[in-house]
Amino acid sequence: MLSRQDFWLFSCEFYSRPEMQARLLALQDNGSKNINLCLLLCYLDKLALTVEPEAVSTLIETCKLFDEIILQPQRRIRSLLKAQHHHYEDYQQLRAAMLTAELELEKRQQALLLEVLQHSHLYPLQQGSNLRHYLSDNEYTALFAPVND
Repeated sequence: MLSRQDFWLFSCEFYSRPEMQARLLALQDNGSKNINLCLLLCYLDKLALTVEPEAVSTLIETCKLFDEIILQPQRRIRSLLKAQHHHYEDYQQLRAAMLTAELELEKRQQALLLEVLQHSHLYPLQQGSNLRHYLSDNEYTALFAPVND
C-alpha cells in the first residue's frame, strides 16, 4: 500500500538533496515537467516497483489538469505578490501564507497521483528507473549528474 505520508516525506528528503531543488525546478520551468510526478516515479524506484507506461500517461494528464486549474494560478498570484507588493507592511507573513497554501496544494496533487496508481498495476522493478518513462535521456542525466562541490 502506497502511503501519502511516506511519499511526502520521501519527496521532502529527495527535494532537499544538494542541487536537486534547482534541477527539478529547471525541469519544471524549462521542460514543462511536473516535479510531483518526477518524485512519485523516484519513490516507486525506491520501493522497487514499476508502473506500466500506459499509467504514466494517465499520471501526466492528472498533473497537467491540476497544474492548469490549481497550481499555476496559485504560483502566478505568489509571483505577482513578490513583484508588485513586496513593499506591503505584512508582505513576509502574506508570502509565508501563500507558500504554505502552495505546499498543501502540492500534497493534494500527490494524493491524486496515488489515487491514480490505485487503479494501475504495479510490478517489481527489474532494472532502470520509472523516470525513463517520463524524462528524456538528457533530462534524466541532468537530474542525476554528480554534484560539484
